[in-house]
Amino acid sequence: MNLKEQEYMLALGRHGSLTGAAQELWITQPTLSVFLNHLEESMGVQLFQRVGKKLVPTAAGREYLACAHQMELMKMDFDRKLSQFVREDRGILHVGSMRHRNLYLFPRLIRNFQNIHPGIQVILHDSSPTDLEKMLKDGDLDLILTNQPVENPSLSVRPIYEDRLGMVLGAARAAKLGHHGNWERNMQYLDLREVQEDLFYILPRPHSVRLIAESAFHYMGIHPAHVQEVSNIDLGCQLAAENLGAAFTMESYYRYFSYPKPTKCFFVGDPKLNIKWSIAFRKKATVPSYMKDFMKLLKEQMRDVNLREFYSR
Repeated sequence: MNLKEQEYMLALGRHGSLTGAAQELWITQPTLSVFLNHLEESMGVQLFQRVGKKLVPTAAGREYLACAHQMELMKMDFDRKLSQFVREDRGILHVGSMRHRNLYLFPRLIRNFQNIHPGIQVILHDSSPTDLEKMLKDGDLDLILTNQPVENPSLSVRPIYEDRLGMVLGAARAAKLGHHGNWERNMQYLDLREVQEDLFYILPRPHSVRLIAESAFHYMGIHPAHVQEVSNIDLGCQLAAENLGAAFTMESYYRYFSYPKPTKCFFVGDPKLNIKWSIAFRKKATVPSYMKDFMKLLKEQMRDVNLREFYSR
């Protein structure tokens, strides 16, 4: 399937200049200029306005680019189907998730996956849940792992794991609590009112852990007096490990992270509040067998493998 015309137009739309688009397409600028002039003449409408040195799409041009993008997505799906008919021993899988998941979940998962499919390259992308969903919808990713609701009707969603908010304390601080709360999934529940005078390390907005932690404060009806923002979960938990305060994390993340000094993690907040992790992919996209295997391994690792390893510590 040859979409040369659409590829040229999309390059012009991305760069807004003949020079940048020509460099991307590996053709000369005059060749691209002639192409654009001929296309506009054949269509009887101007597709780009020349504003100084910049090309700005007209209303007709924007409509063309939108259709060309859809054609490009259709071509990508067709190429994927074609490659599935031919063979499935070579390919690239673009996977998106948040940075901490990429660091601590995927390296072992990719190793296990490539034991099954050594010819499939997995490329990881990290960004915010909102950006990941847009990249998936636009065809830049094959699947994403997210803990945010996915409401776009063009995406298929498969829940794989229910997570809980956790609070990390250093071993010495935890011992002072003399806590004997209920045990669940090898962790205890802690009433935040017992530590409300502590210093809380908390992520800045709009991080999801920050929002969930605030809901936990609200659920317990407390307004902590000592709160300090930290740039990432790792830093907050390392400070807590030094018995300098309390830090919030997610249960699944805590199970992967190791600390130089002993720590203890408690469930906090609303006991009924579970954060759902899901896999999402485009409904109309072809799902090759190796992508199905990757999703199966991801589900197993999130639900089973990490829990067994954590319980055996």
